[in-house]
Amino acid sequence: MLKLLIMSWVIRLAGKYKLSVVVLVYNTEPYLRDCFDSLVNQTLTDIEIIIVNDESPDNSAVIIEEYRKKYDNITVINQKNAGGAVAGNKGLHAASGEYVTIMDSDDIVPLDGYEKLYNKAKEMDADIAIGRPHLYIEGNIREVNYKKESDVWKKERVITDLLQFPDIFYDCFYWNKIYKRELLFNNNCFMPPGMLYADRPMVHKAYLYSKKIVVIPEVVYLWRKRGNTEVKSITQLTTDIGNFKDRISSLYYQIDYFNAFGNEQIKTEFLKRNLDRLFFPIKNIVFDGDFREAYLEEVGSLLKTIPDVYNNDLGIVKNLYIYMIIHGMEEELIHFLESEPSGSIKNENGLYYWALPLFRNQEVDIPDKFFMIDVMQSQFVKISRLEASDKRITIDEVSVPEYFHVEKAEIEFISRINAEEKMVFDLQSKSEHVFTGHLELPREPITNVYEVYLSFKYNGREDRFRITKKMFDSFDRKNELSHGRLYFQKGSLLTYLVISTKIKEICMDESGVRIEAQDPLTQYLDFYLKDRKTGDKIYFHRKENGVYVLPWKHFLETNSTYDFYLSVMKSSKRLTEAIVSSLSGEPFTLDKVYREVYKTNKNNISLKAVSSLRKKIRC
Repeated sequence: MLKLLIMSWVIRLAGKYKLSVVVLVYNTEPYLRDCFDSLVNQTLTDIEIIIVNDESPDNSAVIIEEYRKKYDNITVINQKNAGGAVAGNKGLHAASGEYVTIMDSDDIVPLDGYEKLYNKAKEMDADIAIGRPHLYIEGNIREVNYKKESDVWKKERVITDLLQFPDIFYDCFYWNKIYKRELLFNNNCFMPPGMLYADRPMVHKAYLYSKKIVVIPEVVYLWRKRGNTEVKSITQLTTDIGNFKDRISSLYYQIDYFNAFGNEQIKTEFLKRNLDRLFFPIKNIVFDGDFREAYLEEVGSLLKTIPDVYNNDLGIVKNLYIYMIIHGMEEELIHFLESEPSGSIKNENGLYYWALPLFRNQEVDIPDKFFMIDVMQSQFVKISRLEASDKRITIDEVSVPEYFHVEKAEIEFISRINAEEKMVFDLQSKSEHVFTGHLELPREPITNVYEVYLSFKYNGREDRFRITKKMFDSFDRKNELSHGRLYFQKGSLLTYLVISTKIKEICMDESGVRIEAQDPLTQYLDFYLKDRKTGDKIYFHRKENGVYVLPWKHFLETNSTYDFYLSVMKSSKRLTEAIVSSLSGEPFTLDKVYREVYKTNKNNISLKAVSSLRKKIRC
């Protein structure tokens, strides 16, 4: 141990760290140990860890000090609260590594993540090395399903000219990369203080001045999503004028240094790959007049400066946004935004048009070319039928417009528990635009939850779409399987729940109800009772070794019936006799309430609680 400490001290004095990791800490106490443990156990040796505490009001400082005392390669900087940009810049200026990076303190780095990046950077003498991130949600690893960003990471790349691969601008994250320290310092690639979207100016400027960028497809970073990860509602977004203005400020800050760099073509490609971000809050203009005025003025001015602005990969709907904003069609744009885009597909002499509202409307006279189909969209995909049994899933008559000459179609089942777990099935072609498939399911399925996608390779492109209810002509609502269910989660997104869990026992006694589960994935399982009258859910408390308990004092309304449910990653299914080995514990009366766990006529498991005066009543 002493030898290691001396070696680390010598390395620090000599300034020979391979990599300096700057960790930004603010109010992340519950996650710090996960973060720090992932860093101190990296397989890459000679790492410098610089922790910048931005005056975090929780107990982060206590944990930071604990690790500082234990590990000699950790340096701590405590600053008055000034925001992440100031903290990140201060950490970079303290760094002595050949390469540097920044990470957020609620995230995790796979133990070999930095070794993979560093080795590839050294092998190629790259200024920047980039790897794939995954989402980390409540202990579960999922893919980052941002299509353009995912395309950047899907294969190994070497980029020596940004015009060879301008899609690199889609990846704006600072934490899935390592940078040569001299690249950042020689070109002043730092985060502008006080700016909410300060990471983008730093990353894109580093791209601009880099002589060589390498990309590897391996996972090098786990990006934690905390709490409610749902997109804000329209009501919430109408108050985000400040957020929008910060987004615009960040973009203009970047335009200034692109102008200084002096390559108009690179600037144009960069701007086109930032157009989509301008439309994230566009529906706010329908509900908020103040936001509308600010939005249309700022976005309209910017769009008019971009050469050949419609030559992009945004698709029909967003290019119509651009046209209406540039041409001052405020009322038409608001009307267009008030409903989901829909319309028939017209074939005229081999040219296909999406007949959306305003198509060939003589009052507005938008040119036909803006409705011409050249890129597939989820609205174009139609599915005649989908059925499921315990052995197979049948998907019939998957069709797309004839314009798309599809070379290959697949259906993908991607695990929510671990994004690396997938089931991919080829669909058989009836023609270039109609497909069908009979998918043989595993004989011994393992408990999991899958999101279901369709993937198409066509016209030199590849697109993937989550299967939604709107795609179907009909859907068999009886797709309840003995080992799970195939259903639309949140009313529209196709989800496949697999349950191989076996319940050893459900028993009750005077203390409450106990469930003992036998499954290697018990950490992802939850059980609850659902009150038939109120719909309320009462969750069991998870104990060790697959045991779940629910004391009587935490629920139980007299003259009520409760149904047992199993939940995996927020997908649920009734407990049935098929997966419950034993119901134990005789019915009994306690506090004048008769309690019984029983099997229903449909072989589901339920619990009834009735006044002892009415115990003969069968629910």
